Amino acid sequence: MGDALGSISTPTITCAGRVRSQAEAHQRAGRLAAALAGAGIRPGDRVAMMVRNDIEFVEVSLAIAVCGANSVPINTGWQVPEVAHVLVDSDARLIIAHTEFIDIVEQAAPQDDTTILEIEMPSELLAEAGLDAALAKPTGRHATLEQWLDAHPEPLGRIEGSRDDSTGLIYTSGTTGRPKGVLRERMTPHQWLSIAGSAAKRLGLTPRGHAVIPGPLYHASPNGIATLALRVGTNITIMPRWDAEQFLRIVDERRVTQAKVVPTMLSRLLSLPADVRGRYDVSSLTHVIHSSAPCPPAVKQAAIEWFGDALVEYYGCAEAGTITWISASEWLAHPGSVGRPADGAAVVVVDDAGEPLPAGETGRVLVRGADYWPKFRYLHDTGETDSPIPGFLAVGDRGYLDDDGYLYLTGRSSEIIISGGVNIYPAEIENAIMALTGVEDVAVFGIPHHGDLGEAVAAQVVPRPGAELTEDGIRAGLAGHLAAYKMPKALRIVAELPRDDAGKIYKRRLRAEMSDAG
Repeated sequence: MGDALGSISTPTITCAGRVRSQAEAHQRAGRLAAALAGAGIRPGDRVAMMVRNDIEFVEVSLAIAVCGANSVPINTGWQVPEVAHVLVDSDARLIIAHTEFIDIVEQAAPQDDTTILEIEMPSELLAEAGLDAALAKPTGRHATLEQWLDAHPEPLGRIEGSRDDSTGLIYTSGTTGRPKGVLRERMTPHQWLSIAGSAAKRLGLTPRGHAVIPGPLYHASPNGIATLALRVGTNITIMPRWDAEQFLRIVDERRVTQAKVVPTMLSRLLSLPADVRGRYDVSSLTHVIHSSAPCPPAVKQAAIEWFGDALVEYYGCAEAGTITWISASEWLAHPGSVGRPADGAAVVVVDDAGEPLPAGETGRVLVRGADYWPKFRYLHDTGETDSPIPGFLAVGDRGYLDDDGYLYLTGRSSEIIISGGVNIYPAEIENAIMALTGVEDVAVFGIPHHGDLGEAVAAQVVPRPGAELTEDGIRAGLAGHLAAYKMPKALRIVAELPRDDAGKIYKRRLRAEMSDAG
């Protein structure tokens, strides 16, 4: 499947000990693009992917882009109802999945004759990810990726309507809690070069560098970094799953220059014993980028003491891209800030009436992407945002700007729970619990996590009169319907929920009651 580590001078992609030159990855992607075109995939179509972190994730994403189609990455922790929503909502023409997820996508597929392409799981991936070795054997119910490649020895030539700027259809969520697809306008070559050049420089991606991808590739940020690294020619190492010491080992052995992490990863790195951390040389790192969730000041301070000027933070969203950046030295001068707008991006803080607030006053945070960032719209939604200022996006955060224009976040104006850098939407969990037999009422909210996840999911459930609900029974009923990270970590069965006359639950009160349960 590739040459041994260290024997290839050209840029490579490495995962679980498997190494492939980027030239070979591009060639395989071109052949897969030919197969996709032969299967009827055309520019603008959507191809769903339920694929673990592996070399094939990058190749499949590239192949879909070569066709001018849009990839739709699916969270590999999702269950059938969650996957089904995305498949129907995106109108995916084809589904590509690792063997591990074939049963789920078969059940979630909107039609029995939906085309499914199976990716065989190498033994190296299964071993490093801690999965059952039996998954190395394909189901035999669908054509495999290698079979399609064998049938298409020649890469796809350029076809009418194909573009080099396909960014995929990334799913986020609005206030309803249902995932929403973010569609961007097709970019001009100038826009694409502006985005790629600016991002590569800020992210520290260079042809002579080496990037490690420790986060799941179905997330927008790791996905975008891997795609950009491939275009720049940066060596890439993909971690099948997060492990703090393994991360340090990779950095040391491969002289990694760039890594994108979330605050939970920083916290778990810092939690390693001092003697373990001391075994590994991390001086090769020029850029340790973190984002996706608020970073506790104590963690940030300790991370700066360890990584120094390499530690860089940004704040942004899938719709508008990166908005603010802040270096380690800037953070020390403005502790707690997430930075200042860059590359033409802008931030405005407004009051509840939509009027801009002066420096130091807390309100709703509105953002606008860089000048070159393409406009977006939500799939199946004619309105972009609920922002009171045209051209700006309401991101659901509250915060303030200081006199120097640095942004500070003080909390969420919505009820989104952020756990381990992942957004969790209470409405989705409430709907799943309400669907269980014997449930009369429910409230789901976030409480502080006493570890390093930031927040944990908590729930209070009211049973119907005469119903006998147990915490174990509720969790058992949710199994197979919700991903594990969405399952309530703290759960109480109560007689009633506090509501006002309009029916709104006082979730702040519930959060205070259960804050010690996280």
